[in-house]
Amino acid sequence: MEIELRVSTDADIPFVRNAHHAAYRDVVIRQWGRWDEELQDEFFLRGWQDSPTDIIVLDGVDSGYTGVIARDTEVVVHKLVVHPDHQGRGIGSQFLRGVLADAAERDVPVRLRTCIENHRARSFYAGLGFREVGRTETHILMEWRQPPLPEQTGIGP
Repeated sequence: MEIELRVSTDADIPFVRNAHHAAYRDVVIRQWGRWDEELQDEFFLRGWQDSPTDIIVLDGVDSGYTGVIARDTEVVVHKLVVHPDHQGRGIGSQFLRGVLADAAERDVPVRLRTCIENHRARSFYAGLGFREVGRTETHILMEWRQPPLPEQTGIGP
């Protein structure tokens, strides 16, 4: 399995919109009670414009999209969406493990948020070592930090 990232272009908008809608429809209905296509198009376009988007390509096939901003003091995962047709194949895990390895090397935390009703994402992130650090009315704020080395904990020889 070979995952690559490529910078998105406006030609990717239909794929990214489709992936967004397919991935979030059930979560939105659970959390807000209904799916409003026009409103979701607005959310999608705002997200598209607010932060850079890279396309996740698995073995030459567009499989999802992401937006990660690496700052001096933190890494922020603004978006990570694997199209439902490609979920369950380790794409998100492999991608995020790379992000975590880079953050560990730089000794900075990785932060993200997910909808309160997105149980699958919460479980996924927790399995990679993210923990809840706060909440808004609609989202859970999560953070990953590199575990301290044994000599930093006082454990060991």
